[in-house]
Amino acid sequence: MSSTPRMSSSSRKAGDDSLLSFMRELPVLLLVAFLLAFLLRTFVVQVFYIPSASMVPTLQVDDRMVVEKLTYLFREPQRGEVVVFAGDETEVPSNGSAVSGLVTGVGRFLGLVPADARDFVKRVIGLPGETVLITDGVVTVNGVEIDEPFVVNADDRSFGPFEVPQGTLFVLGDNRPNSADSRLGLGYVPIEDVVGRAAFILWPPDHIGGLESYDLNDVG
Repeated sequence: MSSTPRMSSSSRKAGDDSLLSFMRELPVLLLVAFLLAFLLRTFVVQVFYIPSASMVPTLQVDDRMVVEKLTYLFREPQRGEVVVFAGDETEVPSNGSAVSGLVTGVGRFLGLVPADARDFVKRVIGLPGETVLITDGVVTVNGVEIDEPFVVNADDRSFGPFEVPQGTLFVLGDNRPNSADSRLGLGYVPIEDVVGRAAFILWPPDHIGGLESYDLNDVG
């Protein structure tokens, strides 16, 4: 009659030592993983949560958008590109527990909830030194009308002319009647405040895909 093999004391000790070794290394592994994620988010890509309808139909409310940060290390933003830029820092008071604060922080890190910093997403229309004029909703740059197939909700108001200062951008939301942009509120955006270029919609599944690039640069 066979008996059930028993684990020797030396085998059990080896297993216990391996588990203890892993538990000791776990904090270091988590720290390295967090550091790599932080560096990736800071210098390469970042996920942003879209909380408003200012870029409809290009970006819908609750979309998660991937912004890449490498392109603008080699050149400045171009007309027609969708960019994210940093606005005024605003801290939201928190009355929740430490656990809820941690969950919120992780959500912001992953782009699942809005960040404290007022980051904006808009489309570049005017470049440094150019003149932007909006007449009955029609946008011209240096006297040349801009074709804007991405604008579905038009705004028939007139604004400008705007002389875009050096080192800044003139930006507009695609949802013109419902966008605070360079016409209203935001003014000119310093190029140094641009976080990166909107490249890809990550979520929800029915919106997944790259953001179409429009060549709006031929204005003379």
